[in-house]
Parts: sequence; C-alpha cells; structure tokens
Amino acid sequence: MGPGEPGFHDHYYAARSGEKLQTVKPIQVERGTLDALCDAFIEWMEEQVKAGTLSPLTLSGRKTGLKHACETRNPKGRRIGSVDADLPEEAFVYIQDGFGGRTGAADTCIKALRAAYKWGSKRGYPKNSEVFGVERVHKSGGGAVSWTAQDVQKFLEAHGPGTMARLWFCLAYATHSRIGDAPTMGPTNEADYEGVRFIEWQPSKKGSAFVSIPMEDILVEELKLHDERETYLVTEHGRPFASSGSLDNRVRKWIISAGLCEAVVDEKGKPVLDKKGKPKFRATRSQHGIRKGVAELMAESGASEFEIMSQFGWTEAKTAAIYTKKFQRRGSAASASKRMAEAAAAAKGGPRPENRGPQSDQKANKTRGSEDQWQPVGESNPSFQVENLAS
Repeated sequence: MGPGEPGFHDHYYAARSGEKLQTVKPIQVERGTLDALCDAFIEWMEEQVKAGTLSPLTLSGRKTGLKHACETRNPKGRRIGSVDADLPEEAFVYIQDGFGGRTGAADTCIKALRAAYKWGSKRGYPKNSEVFGVERVHKSGGGAVSWTAQDVQKFLEAHGPGTMARLWFCLAYATHSRIGDAPTMGPTNEADYEGVRFIEWQPSKKGSAFVSIPMEDILVEELKLHDERETYLVTEHGRPFASSGSLDNRVRKWIISAGLCEAVVDEKGKPVLDKKGKPKFRATRSQHGIRKGVAELMAESGASEFEIMSQFGWTEAKTAAIYTKKFQRRGSAASASKRMAEAAAAAKGGPRPENRGPQSDQKANKTRGSEDQWQPVGESNPSFQVENLAS
C-alpha cells in the first residue's frame, strides 16, 4: 500500500518502532465513514473528468484536500477518515487548524469537504453537515500582483528575443489567458478572418466562454524567431509541457532569474537554503499577474465590461466590473472636480484658483454694505478677540 490508503500510517508507525502488525492487507473502508464518503466522491469526480464535465485541476485540488482531511488524526490519535461521516463542527475546525499558517490550503480543504458533503447528501450521507457552518480563515492579500512597466522591462532585458521565456511572456500578454490553457496553444489555435490573424481557444475553466481575439504584434514578431511546432511553448528537450504545473514551475524559474523575486526566510527572518546551500527565492510575479494587469489596463483605457468579458472568456459582467468600477469611479470623481472648478470660476464671488484681487469692481479697501460683509468664526474674529482680552 502507499501513502493515502487506509491503514498506511498504522503500518508505517509500527515499522518505525520495529514492530509488524498482524494485518498486512489494507483496512477495508467502513460504510458511513468519512473515508467512504470521500472515496465515493473522488470516484464520481474521476468519471466526470473522463466525460469532460469536470476539470482535472478541480479533481486534483479536491482530492488533495479530502485525503488530508481523512489522514488528520484526532486528539486520541485516530484517523478522522475512519470515524462516522456525521462529524461535529469541532472536527472540521480541528482539520482546518492542522494547516497552521497555510490558511489558503485550509480553506481549500474545507471547500473540498463541502463539495463532498453536498454530493453525498443525496446519496445516503448526512444532510446539512456542520461543515457548511465553518468560516473561512484565509485573509486575501489582494491576489496576484499586476506587472508594472518596470517589471516588463526587467523581464525582457533578462530574456532576449528568441528565448522560450520571452515567447511565454508574449503569449501570456497577447492572450492574457490562464496558465492552464498555455501549454496546449499552438498553430492550430490560429485563424484568419478577412485577412486579420486571430488566436482563439476554449478556456479549460468550467463555464468560460470561447475566446477569439486578434493576435497582438508582440506575439507575431516573436513567433518569427521560433520554429513552427505542435505547441508554441516547449521544454528544454523540445517537447510540449506535460501540464500547466510543469509550465508554472518553469515560469517561476524564468521570473526569479529576471530578478522579480524575494528571498525565502524562516520565522526568525533568516534566509532558507536549498540542498546546495544556496538561498531560496520565491517569484513575486506570475502569469495571472499579467492577466490581471491587462484587465486593469483595458479598464483604465475605457473598455466596457462586455468588451473585457469577450477578451477574457468571462460569462458574467460582475467579474469584469471588478476592474471597470475602480477606474469609472476615479474618472467620475475627476469629472466632478473639473465641473466644480469651472462652475466656481464662473460664479461671482466664488473661490478662484489663483489670487488676482477682488472679483468685483470695488477696491479692496472700500467699505461695503452689510450685505457684503463677512466675519470669520473663531479666534480670528475681532469680536471674539475683544471678548477674550476683556476676560
């Protein structure tokens, strides 16, 4: 048996202690347990992936979270997966707390459990499980960091024309796609409409709309420096990337080599070293940061929500509105300020941007009628000063 299978840890810890358990076969999963629920749900998801109705990435993420939950040991040392699936809220919080500072992973695990219990509620497992009442613990830091003009310049200076790193950036910028779609993109994604070269694809994320956009010059020019092949992006051995994960690992290395990174430190603030004794670094930019930056740039340039939706494959306007609202509010505020300044300058007696003397025909030292008089409030008022001196 291998890690993740029922009974593995029992045999593992026994072997560490120099003992051998009597039972050598994997422990059978009991009906009604969390193990049984998760195994059945994973089996169902695998069938959905084969049918093309579920993303392999969704399966992988949920599977990891469910396996972690089942292998978590309660305070008595028993696997939580081996107990009845009708768990109290405290059990789910205990699983969540087991992730420590990895709050994002903790929320992902609970999210996977919610999906499993929702699926199982119609198949004989507990309805209205306590897992649905567990609160999120991760505090978003704003997501991926958008690339700045300086970041782009720094990356392109480090990776010159004709390199795979530069081609990746041009592809990511021109298509602003998710990294999950990049490994399979190639000449077959190109189309010609009335003499205009387009690139089009169906995003792998469930619910996304088909995307067809004109190919940017930055990508067209870079492709001229590469041989035509099945996919645009290939490994050092000239083969397509096996998965988005393998491409993501390579992208991180390209970003780090360009200097867009920060040192990894421990709890005491000391640098963490790798196996070769060299300091570890983590990338501070990502492909999703390019996608986010392009969306912000389009919104700032005045693109409508529906124009942005067509470029990114979104099917709901509320997603594009995240970007457009920020710049629409800024533009509205600027327009309002401009109108107020114009109205003030046109109004007699209103505030003016510069000191050019009195706005009326009267001289500055001429006594005016009571209707034109104004006295400041507070200590600068002469009446206030007189009263203050008298006291």
